[in-house]
Amino acid sequence: MRAYTADKYFEYVENFNDPVFQSWQKTEGDIISQVKNSKSKTFIDLGAGYGRVLRVIASAAKNVLAIEINPGMLKELRRRSMEYSNIKVIGGDMQNLLDLLESEEVKNPVLLLLQNSLGTIEGDYKKILAEMKKAATRYGGEIIISLLRQEALKDFGMKLYTHIAPMTGDPDLEKTDFEKGLFVSKTGYTSKWWTLADIEEIRKYFGGKVIKEIKTPEFYILHTSLT
Repeated sequence: MRAYTADKYFEYVENFNDPVFQSWQKTEGDIISQVKNSKSKTFIDLGAGYGRVLRVIASAAKNVLAIEINPGMLKELRRRSMEYSNIKVIGGDMQNLLDLLESEEVKNPVLLLLQNSLGTIEGDYKKILAEMKKAATRYGGEIIISLLRQEALKDFGMKLYTHIAPMTGDPDLEKTDFEKGLFVSKTGYTSKWWTLADIEEIRKYFGGKVIKEIKTPEFYILHTSLT
């Protein structure tokens, strides 16, 4: 498991003072805040980290389930969640999402997978997509997924990874594949950036009614309903 800590993530990632990156974070927050009838819905934050978007989703939702597996993040996530009365933290693997939700209060869920978490997971990303689709179908819900685009890896991506190298390791240019959208660091950290074909495949896989799509040269955000 990657040795992330909340302090490092906050310092090197969230506070990355780049206009594209800050716009990406703001756009995610705006889409969450614009979910219709949000006060009647359960927001499920997959890969919640240390609680980067807790404030936004807590104010929008009926209740929140924040799921995180990394011990370095989980401790801070639990601490931050204490500020809110409608958040429950679940320590577990999002690849087993349906099992994690089995005994929880879930009503009209909005499943969130933000900040290209799908591209950085250690496991089969298609299994996570399958679990999200099954959960949204079973409980009558929506999905919001946020991805980084392969076309932006060579420029914006390398700027980002150079900045966060103290956390992820220096870029390994021999193993990084810009055409495929694969970043690899010298410490073995990997991140997938998504091609247009990948994005279209994911959109078609979820199906449902597209509520909103945001496409920029650097990122893509999909909000779809499976109700």
